[in-house]
Amino acid sequence: MPEDPGSHHPFRWHAFWFAVAIVVVAAGVVAVAIRLPGASRGSSAVSPSASVITAPMSTAATPSGPSVAPRRLTPEPTTTAMTPRAGCQGGRLPVLRVLQFNIRAGISDTGDLDLPEVAAEIEAVRPDLVSLNEVDSDTLRTRIDEPAYLAATTGLHVVYGPNLLYDGGRFGNAILTRYPVGESHNLRLPGTFGLEPRGLLTAIVRVDGRRLSFSSTHLSDGSEGLQSRILQALSVARALQGMAAPHIVAGDLNSVPTDLPARILRQHLLDAQEQGGTGVGNTIPEAHPSHRFDYILYDHNFAVMPGSTRVRASESSDHRAVFTQLTLLPRRNC
Repeated sequence: MPEDPGSHHPFRWHAFWFAVAIVVVAAGVVAVAIRLPGASRGSSAVSPSASVITAPMSTAATPSGPSVAPRRLTPEPTTTAMTPRAGCQGGRLPVLRVLQFNIRAGISDTGDLDLPEVAAEIEAVRPDLVSLNEVDSDTLRTRIDEPAYLAATTGLHVVYGPNLLYDGGRFGNAILTRYPVGESHNLRLPGTFGLEPRGLLTAIVRVDGRRLSFSSTHLSDGSEGLQSRILQALSVARALQGMAAPHIVAGDLNSVPTDLPARILRQHLLDAQEQGGTGVGNTIPEAHPSHRFDYILYDHNFAVMPGSTRVRASESSDHRAVFTQLTLLPRRNC
């Protein structure tokens, strides 16, 4: 009777099966990590074909002390919005249609996924630039690549900035743009340990030959997130101050205008609601909004079209969207 090789070499035998087990587990982890979009979408009838750019993540240093903000910007005279000075490129200046929308992962009040309604609400304003918050990608709860679906449905380019691995997929901000994306990045924002990580997603596009920066962000929520919101607002302000290109930032700040995080950003940037809004601009809760959490902010390279900023009711989210029209002003040497 042949001898059991394992009886003389128990260590080798056990090591062999231990190695096999590691390989099997590793293969399973890799299979989950690289699961293709749509592989488990169940009965979903939509197969998005849009190409999604996932912005690379970088890290923001946590501000070490109080930041002294520069004087608050005042709006440029709107009379120059459509009349370039002599010696500059003639014709009408570009007017950008901008939308800010926290979509709550496309999950309606009934608990159903309703991305077609989200897409319809976006398309209704014919936007050029869209900031989206709370966007899922292949999570178990939604089972769809939401950035790809919304890009394919609206016909816009998309950049995705995931900040959290969640429910088997990813969760974060997204940007839709009518203009091709030249470059993008997702800046990790500082925050209290244990809270949901947050980011500043930025896409660089060209409008009439000029580089333009468009950013989307979603600051920490709740009373426990107040310190994080302040640090995040300081980091966003610092990042935008370092940008040479004209810039717009939109997002859910989880702050009303009198809260410190909103005040920090509104010291650096102009507020589309304040400069060109109708009504009070409250965005949450959707049915009877009593707080303004959602903003579109911009620098001195833009002028808001008077009366163009308005809050739009939503059938798909717990937030109302904010829409505005911004004129890209001539360069300062024009």
